[in-house]
Amino acid sequence: MSKKIVLNGLDVYLLAQKGLYIPHYHLLVISDWHLGKLQHFRQEGIFVPAPDPEEEFQKLKLLIEELKIKEIVFLGDLFHSKWNKHWDLFKSFIHNYRYQVQFILTVGNHDILEESHFKDSTLELKQHHILPEGIVFSHEPLSGLEDHLYNIVGHIHPGCLVEAGARQTLRLPCFHLEGKLLTMPAFGKYTGLHILQVNGKDQLFAIVGDSVIELK
Repeated sequence: MSKKIVLNGLDVYLLAQKGLYIPHYHLLVISDWHLGKLQHFRQEGIFVPAPDPEEEFQKLKLLIEELKIKEIVFLGDLFHSKWNKHWDLFKSFIHNYRYQVQFILTVGNHDILEESHFKDSTLELKQHHILPEGIVFSHEPLSGLEDHLYNIVGHIHPGCLVEAGARQTLRLPCFHLEGKLLTMPAFGKYTGLHILQVNGKDQLFAIVGDSVIELK
């Protein structure tokens, strides 16, 4: 179950799959996948479970097909670090949709792959991407934007604390709307959370199972 908000007159859906959907453009936005992270750790000699990115590819595949997506914007930190075999799996995945979906990456601080790895992919690299309605996508917040512009970003992997009763507190990924700045949760499975300290004017939308719930 998604949560609809309206930004500059445009319907925007916050998805429980940790993505953002704009039906008018058949546009899906995903932030901070950090694909290849566990494989990178294993190559560095750090013991972590054997990575299997197929679950995340399948999740993205379902979103593309169920929502009839025509464009995907990755808000940076798509790949965690230096090349490993998971990058080739990703290129193969998006190649399957080359006639259906336009893929854009707004470059983040972890996107350090050499340029040669992008040459034969269908991924377009940008510093930011803007919609005519005045919505700007970037990895981190942009300074000096005009007052009417919304900036949709990632980078910090926002999370929130929710009291669950019986002295239990849940740590949940969330969307965070602060004025004209909307921060998205990390799409990746192994990214961790940065627990936010918010004021009364902020809006938090927690991902609880298959639902997105606004916290009051």
